[in-house]
Amino acid sequence: MKMSVEPTWAETIKNLRRSEMDRNIEHLSPEDLNQWQAELLQSTINRVYERVPFYRKLMDEAGIGPEEIKGLEDITRLPFTTRQELAANYPYDHFAVPLKDIIRIHVFPGVHERPVVRGYTRADVLARQELVTRFLKACGVGPEDIVQICLERGMAVWGEELRQGAESLGAVVIPPDPVSPANQLLVMGDFKTSVLITTPSYGLHLLDWLRENGVKKPLFLRRGIFVGETLTDSARRELEEGFGIEALSGYGIIEAAGPGMAYECEARDGLHLAADHIIAEIIDPESQAPLPPGEEGELVVTTLSVKANPLIRFRTGDRTKIIPEKCPCGRTTPRIAPISGRTDELLVIRGVKLSREILGKLISQTLKEREVSFEVEIKTRRHLQTLEIKIAMSPDIFVESIPGLHQRLSQVEAAILETVGLPVKVTFVEATSRNG
Repeated sequence: MKMSVEPTWAETIKNLRRSEMDRNIEHLSPEDLNQWQAELLQSTINRVYERVPFYRKLMDEAGIGPEEIKGLEDITRLPFTTRQELAANYPYDHFAVPLKDIIRIHVFPGVHERPVVRGYTRADVLARQELVTRFLKACGVGPEDIVQICLERGMAVWGEELRQGAESLGAVVIPPDPVSPANQLLVMGDFKTSVLITTPSYGLHLLDWLRENGVKKPLFLRRGIFVGETLTDSARRELEEGFGIEALSGYGIIEAAGPGMAYECEARDGLHLAADHIIAEIIDPESQAPLPPGEEGELVVTTLSVKANPLIRFRTGDRTKIIPEKCPCGRTTPRIAPISGRTDELLVIRGVKLSREILGKLISQTLKEREVSFEVEIKTRRHLQTLEIKIAMSPDIFVESIPGLHQRLSQVEAAILETVGLPVKVTFVEATSRNG
């Protein structure tokens, strides 16, 4: 006679239909959520220790084995992962599956000299799509909607994932297209867009253009979903009053779970974390000590469902806090407050992260100079941030003709746009500026 084996929480949830699965995950008791996450954490730690030399080395140096991780309370014993370490392990050393199991690869430049690579198994692709679908569904997107996505080139991966998520809900999607505000609003009116997905700054930029040109607000637009930047209270009010919409926001990081990692519900009182896919911690960025709910610090995430490139205690650099109170919507998943800033020196422009390090590399490569002194300024015009770089002139850079100088500037601008997906203005200045 066969003995029956009690299914784990993970197996129980996986056997549910999609809508039932979302509801069960979002309404678990604290005890059940703890058990669910602990099972997934143990599985993830065992996998990375066995298959990822980078993590095995980190854990061995920390003197901890996978068998010692018995519950969520043990997660603080594990070492952190940083963006520098991800870049240092480019291209293959952070994969937990063989390349034959990978169906998609994204390479993300813009932060350090070496890029960060993320591979996706078929299960990873489906999981991210399900996450984005859950996010958009929580924001009220349905099959009756026409969704227009307006994002920068540097957010192209998010644009694609948001398109797939909206289409899976049966919505018609107008994908990102680098056209003028006039054309975006024209399309919005002609095709009766009902949901706009963009950054808060670009939403305000569209609103300014609409007002300045005496254009009527889009009649069918009913909801705005804002990603890539923090949706402040003042921006929310202006967007809602100006467009006559309901404004909601989502949060994610490309390295972990994409744009569906955390999202607002109808209560709009913090962002619900996708607790079946990540574990979130808040730490003091200086001491690296864990902080209790309600106290602001750096967000650290551990992935639970990622197959190709799992992350253990990844330091996001984003400053926030965990909200301890229950959400009025009835969901029981943990919530974080809107991101209030950075704990590092990364630049975030129009939703795109980049560093002075990568800018210096691109400038040096383009000008064919080993060392170039430059300054970076971020200016805001009509709500949109613009990156301006001032390069100190030197005898090695100098060319006698004005057209020659303009050509060199254009080459640097093109290199930065092509690499990080952001427009930039570059000028030469007298050699008194200092690098960065």
